[in-house]
Amino acid sequence: MFTLIVSKKIHFLVKNSTVHPEKMAQYTQLCWSTIFAENASDLLTVILNRCGIQRTFETVISVYESQAFDPHINRDRFREKWFG
Repeated sequence: MFTLIVSKKIHFLVKNSTVHPEKMAQYTQLCWSTIFAENASDLLTVILNRCGIQRTFETVISVYESQAFDPHINRDRFREKWFG
């Protein structure tokens, strides 16, 4: 939800910062969603730097470890019968 709010706010700022108001309609949400997704990592780095947090290899690996961990490892997986 937070990502959606940030994305919409930045899209609004970018769309309204154009020096050619007639081109505002060309800043579509579909195009913006692609650009935002591709550059979200860079935006996170900038925000963390402003908060005094350095993004290092160790912090990135720590995030990957915490998000990739599956607490439901013993769950019966539907697709395992075909692809497992």
